[in-house]
Amino acid sequence: MNHSFFEVRQHQPRFVLICLQLSLIVLTNIHCFAQTDSVESMLEGKWNLNLNHPAVGDVQFIMNFETNKNQFKAYSKTNADRNIVGFWNSFLARSFTQNFKKGSLVRIENGNFKTSNDTLYLKGKMISTLGEFVLEGFILNENLQSTLKYSNRKIAGSISGNRIIPDLPLRDYKALFEDIEALTKNKIYNKDVLQSKGWKTFSNEMTSATNNFQDDLDIIFAFYYYSKRLPFSHYTLTRSSKVSTNNQNEKHLTLKQKNTEIAYLRIASFKGSSQEVDSIFNLIYQNNYKYLIVDLRNNSGGNVEAGLAFASHVINSTSYGGIFLTQNWFNTYSHVPKIQDYENFQHFTKANNDLLLRGIHQYEGLCLKIIPKEKNYNGKLFILINKNTASTCEPIVYELKKQERAIIIGETTAGSMLNSETFVLNEKFEIKIPTADYYTSDGYRIDQNGVEPNIKTNSNDALKTAFEKITTLEHQ
Repeated sequence: MNHSFFEVRQHQPRFVLICLQLSLIVLTNIHCFAQTDSVESMLEGKWNLNLNHPAVGDVQFIMNFETNKNQFKAYSKTNADRNIVGFWNSFLARSFTQNFKKGSLVRIENGNFKTSNDTLYLKGKMISTLGEFVLEGFILNENLQSTLKYSNRKIAGSISGNRIIPDLPLRDYKALFEDIEALTKNKIYNKDVLQSKGWKTFSNEMTSATNNFQDDLDIIFAFYYYSKRLPFSHYTLTRSSKVSTNNQNEKHLTLKQKNTEIAYLRIASFKGSSQEVDSIFNLIYQNNYKYLIVDLRNNSGGNVEAGLAFASHVINSTSYGGIFLTQNWFNTYSHVPKIQDYENFQHFTKANNDLLLRGIHQYEGLCLKIIPKEKNYNGKLFILINKNTASTCEPIVYELKKQERAIIIGETTAGSMLNSETFVLNEKFEIKIPTADYYTSDGYRIDQNGVEPNIKTNSNDALKTAFEKITTLEHQ
């Protein structure tokens, strides 16, 4: 249809209005897309990060973030597991666990983010061999700060970092492992263990794997993986952290009364003081409980101070708990001393960790001697244990069982009982090395063997079994 000039001019205002509206829509969309792109660019790509967790310390690694609208996922180096453990082992790990998608040692899933002013807030789930944690944090001025939390909201650690990507590998990991080997040979409780097949396999595997290490995650994970097959425990590699993981207000012991005759004592760890142990037992004595159930399940140990204090309340005769044997002993002897020889060694009777450490360095051996408290628990004692009951717990459990002082219920303990010390390496790495082996008074080596219960049962059923045993005793 043809229009006259007049007719076109009549419709011009409406035409201009439509054009303006379309322009505004286009400009708005362009702005939105630009804003989305800008938001995503704050997170998308590679980051130089530090993972801080008690199990590994403060380790540096590179992580790649992928974004989609307001969601994200992130991975540390892909195929890292294959470079460390080989193709078939990594294939099995990826098939039967959820820890190693794409072969990354650390990843973040179910991530989402939003912006407020110039800050991007993010939340997701971090998955690794350390466990699963809720990650919550923010990015401001190209710096990332976040916390890692357990499902109960307690803080487990943190991840932080920036966009400045260093050259890889981050360090000379081959030289670092050479330093580890040299220090281990100098400090290990018995140099003969370094001639074992287990040590030689560990050394060869680690030396070979260092050729592929790119960041701290690689060497920390490889060390953990290969050291599990060594003939001794308490051998770990971490990177030092400035962040303290000790909770000064943490409660290590919890006492609950089940009824007027039965008390339940949960000892989460022996990291507390002898005074804490004494105060709990004062309550036990005041109530004169006939039965005492002591729960050591998932207690990974602690210091000898709290352990000796507990033992002195429940063992009612002076006893040798066992002996720590140092490199000074094994450099001269190939056998383990018998209990009649213990009088020739230094005795450790007071709750003093400094005294223990000095003795480990000065003497061939150091005996643990348990001297009962003047006031002592004489009721029926039940000890609950499982595969995570370790270290300081184990010689106590063994001695209680040997003396038939308690009924031990649950699973075989961890078999992780040595004295260890931490030594500082280059690049802020720290190596924990076992400096004294431990044997019970009848010559049993707890490390790698554990302590068997009197009554075997699943860890979750141990408490119920203890109550059933008490009921049986009451009806006898």
